Amino acid sequence: MAATAVRISPVWENPEAVMELIRSAGPFWPLANYAASDAEMAALGKDRVTFTPPWFRQDFAREAKVLVPGAEDILSNPHFAAAAQELGGGRDAVVRPQAVYVNIMGPTPFSFPPHLDIPAFRGFTRATEPVWLLKTMKTSGLFEQWRTKIVTAVSWFYSGEGGNFHYWPEGPEGPMAIEASPYGNVSVLADNEATFHAVSPLGGKGATMPEGLTRESRLVRGDSGWDVKDEDGVVLAQFSDADVRFTVSWKADVFHSADEAALHDSGADPLTLRTIVECFDEDLKRRGIPTEMPDDPLNDQVWIATLAKTYQDPAPRM
Repeated sequence: MAATAVRISPVWENPEAVMELIRSAGPFWPLANYAASDAEMAALGKDRVTFTPPWFRQDFAREAKVLVPGAEDILSNPHFAAAAQELGGGRDAVVRPQAVYVNIMGPTPFSFPPHLDIPAFRGFTRATEPVWLLKTMKTSGLFEQWRTKIVTAVSWFYSGEGGNFHYWPEGPEGPMAIEASPYGNVSVLADNEATFHAVSPLGGKGATMPEGLTRESRLVRGDSGWDVKDEDGVVLAQFSDADVRFTVSWKADVFHSADEAALHDSGADPLTLRTIVECFDEDLKRRGIPTEMPDDPLNDQVWIATLAKTYQDPAPRM
């Protein structure tokens, strides 16, 4: 299969200016707050959400609008745009930067497991539709003509132990690629709905993960680094810059051509639940799998189980 990721180097004209922007921002909120539900967190790779790990995030730009002054330089990064155009098919590809966010990851003794991001389709997105169905649609390969390709570039600031970025640019059957700490001025841009990616445990043997964090906790810049505070402002943990792994993420919609972008903008040919059910039904019949058209496809447990069994992403090779 064609590669689904591009390595970029260099990324930043002035890396320290990016770090200064991050230090001036905040508060950063637990990553769990950015999932619509525990089910969505499970779709990202966690089978059960029983605690809040020290993974924090803040949006710097969303829907092409800058939310943190200074983030416009990240949103318009020409290296990201050029790589996105390459991945999108070349000079005719249309690249529309949409979002920038920063994740700050504290000491964590376990990995963020291999996972795929949540796809979007014309007329069918996570804003209104269940994550399990969107991910099954992508796995099936039946709806690519409606899928909006969303590329993500990630770049890191960290030189401690662990926290390596793993990804599979040639698919789950291909070799695993690694970007390891200490990170240089590099980035990986990928179609993350099609490229498995993961993060190894962060911190050395003596590193401990703070306890007692909830979705109301927040990470803010303190006098000596970073403070994790609860909803009452009580400091639960403190980190130095060296203790945490900073990830800058940039996202863009990419279209193969101006015609594809215009079709997206027009709102024509959107997916509907009826179309989706009919496509699945036809494909299941081709496979010789007995099934009946569900009256209530989002709640028919037999139909849902059939889809889950039939369309599974193979686990990537570690």
